[in-house]
Amino acid sequence: MDSSTIPSTRFSTRQFDVWRESIAVVFDVERLPGDAGATFDASVDAFQLGEMVVTSASLGGQRYVRSPARVRRDGMDHFVFNLYRTGGWKAQTPRREFEGKAGQVSVLDLSSELISDEPNSSLVALFVPRSLLEERLPNLAALHGSAPSGPHAVLLAEYLDMLVRRLPTLPGGDEQALSRATCEMLTACLAPSLVNVEAARPGLELVLQRRAKRFIEAHLNSSELSTDAICNAVGVSRRTLYRLFDQEGGVLHYVRSRRLERIRAVLADPRETRRISEIAAEFGFLRSDHFARAFKHQYGQSARDLRDLMHRHPETYPETSPVVPGENQGFDDWIRSLLA
Repeated sequence: MDSSTIPSTRFSTRQFDVWRESIAVVFDVERLPGDAGATFDASVDAFQLGEMVVTSASLGGQRYVRSPARVRRDGMDHFVFNLYRTGGWKAQTPRREFEGKAGQVSVLDLSSELISDEPNSSLVALFVPRSLLEERLPNLAALHGSAPSGPHAVLLAEYLDMLVRRLPTLPGGDEQALSRATCEMLTACLAPSLVNVEAARPGLELVLQRRAKRFIEAHLNSSELSTDAICNAVGVSRRTLYRLFDQEGGVLHYVRSRRLERIRAVLADPRETRRISEIAAEFGFLRSDHFARAFKHQYGQSARDLRDLMHRHPETYPETSPVVPGENQGFDDWIRSLLA
């Protein structure tokens, strides 16, 4: 195990029987009606955050079942929060029928019965022991079979998506802090109040910052990119926006830095033949002397010298290699260990 990163493991198969045996720690599964002869794929990247397990999965269509007998037999007393990136679900519980679609989070109480039909999907699943949430959310059991809606539910979905994207590169040793932050986010978004939202402020601000950065990235070559435009897109005040970018040297500094990075990427393309001043103007640098100073300050050399170097020696700037999670225990072993 690589102690420098969050503990992780990977599982994949194209055999439904192999998947059924692996997921049997939580659910009994069967193929959806009409899918018996269809190809099946399942891949799961799992990360361990203290008592929590977070998974990012791509799964073929199937029916998940927790029958009364199964619930009594395995004693699983945990909640699962599923964020569906693609796909969706149509489920039944003793209290209700419910369904959802991509972009929503579903809440499942594993101590209760469930039948859920789900087509091919990509999803994030967060497995949380009840004990971590029951004091924060006294009405926890009532959430089973629900798909929260509203702005706080959107924030929760964005947080779960951001969390699983960042986990492969986060340093080991942060697991307990991430677990606490995630509990605070769940509490703030499922039972919003001034106290809960304040406790979850760091996580909420990460989500808002991510929204702002996405907007900035999509509008780097737009003359309309401004502080007011970012505030309107994210739904925050100027004061909040400035606070979100304190660690980045300020929002205007961040925008300039990203524009210079985009220009640098364009200059590295051997097919790009436009003049440097023309490229710089596309990204808001209308004065050549201003651009030249900013570029040299950020990269330590002129745009002309960097362009020449990149074209002569493209291997000097290799692409970043993807992170490969460690091969440790299977995610089913981790989930099973939650019962200990």
